[in-house]
Amino acid sequence: MAVDTLVPAIIHGLIIGGIYGGVALGLSLIFGVLRLTNFAHGSVIVVAAFAYYWIFMLFGIDPYIALPIVTALMFGLGYLLQATLLNKLLQRERSSVSDPISALLLTVGLWVTLDNLALMVFGPNTRTINTFISESNITLGSIVVQTPKVIAFIGSFVVAGGLVWLLNKTEIGRLIRSVSQNRDAASLCGVNVRRVYSITFGLGCAVVSISAAFLMQFYYVSPSMGAVFGIKSFLVVVLGGLGSVPGALLAGLIFGLVESVGGQFIAASSASMLSFVLFIVVLLIRPNGLFGRFRV
Repeated sequence: MAVDTLVPAIIHGLIIGGIYGGVALGLSLIFGVLRLTNFAHGSVIVVAAFAYYWIFMLFGIDPYIALPIVTALMFGLGYLLQATLLNKLLQRERSSVSDPISALLLTVGLWVTLDNLALMVFGPNTRTINTFISESNITLGSIVVQTPKVIAFIGSFVVAGGLVWLLNKTEIGRLIRSVSQNRDAASLCGVNVRRVYSITFGLGCAVVSISAAFLMQFYYVSPSMGAVFGIKSFLVVVLGGLGSVPGALLAGLIFGLVESVGGQFIAASSASMLSFVLFIVVLLIRPNGLFGRFRV
């Protein structure tokens, strides 16, 4: 393979991989604390993306500017879902040593409900927005990269850094880590575990809504977009280690490189298959992922 072909593929793969990692951060956080795989993760992206889209269409507010508003709304939605629905099921199955099945099935139900609700309300058509940033490019030598993708790549690391800071340097972060390590001991020490669960689920939804703001600038909006990023996020989280924030970023970079570089050898439409092959290999060799499990 020629260098002038390989280098752009590597750069593109790293950028896309960083975006994958950023999208998966919220899923990793929720699993690390609640021990719950949120299958509605992709649907949260759909809800946030449509919120950004209609704010832009109705009021002309750029998604980057609307980010605090939508992030707050998505935090509230996540908190409400956890407090009113999931907490009841988790409490009932708190003695289970495995993933709570009823809560897991509930997230599947939320996935189907939210996606189909979006399909009913907005229809199957894809939508895009055009802003000054979405139509601009950055030139790196002979390589041209869309500006929104570079912003999304950098933003993923900024969000991950902010999440690590929150978990390690704040009081709510200390509570989240204590519940993640041993929820029964935390409860005996006076920690309101249900409230921490609700805050964590809200944070997971808020984090993924930030990624939705980045995606809006270069990706289409449709009810089906959640399935694409939801599945990819699950693969990334498993590879990086369930509950590991740095693992999610590293795994995202690996997936991006595998797909981009692999696309130089096989058809681009088949390159994503390599991610699933890598996923299977990791499960066989290192089931706990690159960084292990439950490291929020």
